[in-house]
Amino acid sequence: MSKPTIYIAAGHGGSDPGAVSGKYIEKALTLKTALACQNYLKDYDCETIMARTSDVACKTADKMAQIEAKKSIIDLVLEMHYNAGGGEGCEVYYWHTHAPSKSLAQKVLAEMVKLGQKSRGIKESKAGTSYNFGMCRQAATTGIPSILGEYAFVDNAKDQAKINTDAKLRAVGEAYAKAAVSYLGLKKKAVEPAKPSGGGSAGAIAVGSTVKVSGTKYATGQTIPGWVKSTTHKVSEISGDRALLGRDGGICSWVYLRDLTLVSGGASKPVEVGCQVTINKGAVYGGLTSARGSKVPAAQLAPKKHTVSKIQVNKGVREALLKEIVSWVAVSSLTRV
Repeated sequence: MSKPTIYIAAGHGGSDPGAVSGKYIEKALTLKTALACQNYLKDYDCETIMARTSDVACKTADKMAQIEAKKSIIDLVLEMHYNAGGGEGCEVYYWHTHAPSKSLAQKVLAEMVKLGQKSRGIKESKAGTSYNFGMCRQAATTGIPSILGEYAFVDNAKDQAKINTDAKLRAVGEAYAKAAVSYLGLKKKAVEPAKPSGGGSAGAIAVGSTVKVSGTKYATGQTIPGWVKSTTHKVSEISGDRALLGRDGGICSWVYLRDLTLVSGGASKPVEVGCQVTINKGAVYGGLTSARGSKVPAAQLAPKKHTVSKIQVNKGVREALLKEIVSWVAVSSLTRV
């Protein structure tokens, strides 16, 4: 039996920026949101198809054609947008005659509201109105539950405060993913710990490492172009058997660890219970409380040492509980000493 497949679409892209207000550019916000959604779902028994994984043009007609071509395997469609026009809050659209899409929209909205966002409700997309969205409309012909979400207004100060960090955008992406998990009844699969690289200098690839790519396919399935392999990249995040390369100003793409060669900056020893570690610059708190995603203060960073008292997976991320500060931090953000 094939796994459920979820189509994830980041709105706008390329020469189409979408809504813009100062540093808040919709095409960049939607991409980070979509990648976070995909990353969360990779720990579940499903497959994902990405409309785009970088800043490239992807028109509605192109996305609809992709869905039509693969409608036999796609079980769910999530399109992510951010709003503009002076309003406040989140809203989710669905095709007005498609009950399964309405049910999905209700679940997505509920997850958004859990993040503390104001609800503007679920709304009907229909012909003859300004809300005749193609990505919603195709549900009527393909039968695939589909929604278009607008999490926040980029030109509203209150909403800007809810999307002004990567951690907050990651939470938005995870909200879409959680709704999909609930709707499809997905089961979590075992998460494998990050494995050492086979090339380069000794040690394991870690966040901050400089690496080169040797594989032919991204973890999302697209072909890796030659220019990507000819240069080096910084590791921004590690989750399971994949690494996110160049989140800020780089290629912002997921690659399998087995397809990377360590150039510099590896971790010499694995982090395990009982060992002492330092916290790398830029680390954020993990765990399951409201502190998740908050930056670890400079006073707790290297060279200060901490003792690992427990290791477990929280929200798809392998994290360590540090005894001295009683807080969870991603293992990929720690260096063993």
